Amino acid sequence: MNASDVEQDMVLIEGRSETIRIVVGVVLAALYAVLALLPMSGFVGAGGVTSLLSFAIIIAPLFGLLLGPTRGFVFGLIAGILAYIVTLPFGTSVYIWLPPTILGPAIAGLFTGLAMKKTTIIKGVRLPGPILTALFLAAIIVLYEIPNYSAWWFMAPYMLALIIVLFLQVRSIEFNPDRQGPMRYLQLLPYTFIGAMLDHSMMAMGSVYLLVLDPAIFGFVIFPLVLLERGLAAIVGAVIASVVLGAFRNAVWIEAQVSSAEPRA
Repeated sequence: MNASDVEQDMVLIEGRSETIRIVVGVVLAALYAVLALLPMSGFVGAGGVTSLLSFAIIIAPLFGLLLGPTRGFVFGLIAGILAYIVTLPFGTSVYIWLPPTILGPAIAGLFTGLAMKKTTIIKGVRLPGPILTALFLAAIIVLYEIPNYSAWWFMAPYMLALIIVLFLQVRSIEFNPDRQGPMRYLQLLPYTFIGAMLDHSMMAMGSVYLLVLDPAIFGFVIFPLVLLERGLAAIVGAVIASVVLGAFRNAVWIEAQVSSAEPRA
């Protein structure tokens, strides 16, 4: 095989991998919008207004994990907009009462994607992805604690996500599709948990600064729901991601999405 044949094969492989990325992104966005119609639990807002949290939160962590930061942000944003549109006729969606929540899957896609590698190259610039993700989580924690310190423990899951992200900056976690049993899914759990909390960050900020909820509501009413919902999202998301990564185990695009190790030269 001569050099021109090799170059042509590389172009074809790259084109195929890009097509796979786009297809996965479209499927995730559509699935997120559909699941936005299926309620998981209620959310009590100011004046007794109730909105619905949906099973769409399970998909949010997958945008960054499966697509990387740039595509994860783009398709996450599309998913948030679609979810808003499909739930608009019902008038009880959290996307309506808390507009920042529309950005949740985009934020999850961007920063979970950045956390996947110690160093991410975007437009020729090397970025310490986990550190940037940690800075974002730290900002969310501070912005919450300033007005709501009396219910400080509400940020405990965010603090755990922050610790995990900092760990990813110094220690690689690689997905091994050949593992069997619970370990097959547990190896992806750090990423899906981070993504679940990043998705929730927009809801948290909206609740603090738009609804201005009482700290006691955060600490004693919403906190148990956050543990249940985001825990479920992380676990189910890890299972779904494992299935997808296993199905495309021989695809070139997976190589860049399943490791927090340094990118190869």
